[in-house]
Amino acid sequence: MAKGSLHSRSWSGALLVGGLLWLTWPGNGLAQGDAPLAAVAGDQTAAALRARIGPPHDETIKAYVAAGATETKPHVLTDREWRLVESAIADLPVQYRQVLERRLGRLSFIDAPSSMGTALTRASEGPNGEPMSDITIRSEVLDKSLSDFLTEKEALLFSEDGSGYSVRVSAGKMSALSYILLHETAHVMDRALEITQQSPPFRTVWTDYRSLAQPYAADPISQTTYRRQPKLPASQAPALYRALGQAPFVSLYSTASAGEDFAELLAWRELSTRFETPLKIQVLDGRGIEVVSVEPLKSPAVRSRLEAAQAALDKARAAAPNKT
Repeated sequence: MAKGSLHSRSWSGALLVGGLLWLTWPGNGLAQGDAPLAAVAGDQTAAALRARIGPPHDETIKAYVAAGATETKPHVLTDREWRLVESAIADLPVQYRQVLERRLGRLSFIDAPSSMGTALTRASEGPNGEPMSDITIRSEVLDKSLSDFLTEKEALLFSEDGSGYSVRVSAGKMSALSYILLHETAHVMDRALEITQQSPPFRTVWTDYRSLAQPYAADPISQTTYRRQPKLPASQAPALYRALGQAPFVSLYSTASAGEDFAELLAWRELSTRFETPLKIQVLDGRGIEVVSVEPLKSPAVRSRLEAAQAALDKARAAAPNKT
């Protein structure tokens, strides 16, 4: 959800983790969007997805308010924003669009300027009991680059302590919306196929859905707000990102849960292979001088896990082709 989505088959309610919010409402049925179909040419799958863009559910708005958001209301897309959304949908891999065509009930945008959550996914059942998902995204990300979005997201990990340290993330020219749609679609596929919920694909990294294996459980990367810990003093940023550089995770957000790990790996695999999107994380001192630089996509351990995540998805889809 981002951006992250902790979820459980037996759990319902809302949970804010890092930048992304996952919401489960059992048994509410499939709701179709109310927005008119945008004019498109050619791709019928993309057209079907555009037709599902509509206002968020009342329950979704209430969840944002319950999580602390104020001035929350449905966002009405301008003509320019429609084009941005259409472009992001068109950029999705065909496989991802096909999954959303079968499993997406509604794609909505919401004005929630004071919310820390970026994306919210509402799980429900379709007419025949099939798992469906409604995705709601904060409108503020529509005009945001992925670099700016991730830089702001990482800043939320730290409290100011006078050290002067800051974090900058560079991800080329990719839009934040494209990344969020990839990440959230990965969650939709994971939920439909029950990949990480039933059997986390990386036993050397996770002991269960939310518990990191050793040595990562005792590593600095386990001590962030993504792991439900307090914010870290900014002075700890250099040590934190040095630790990330030695770990097999593509991002700190990957450490939130096995589901977030899986979604981040799939999203970054697509970004790096289809769009050649780079990922560089820098820690800067008070003078703006780089003291730490990490490029997770260049790590052999991370690259291996990118392919392992895709292999786990392919295996699950082959075993249950009607689920996605």
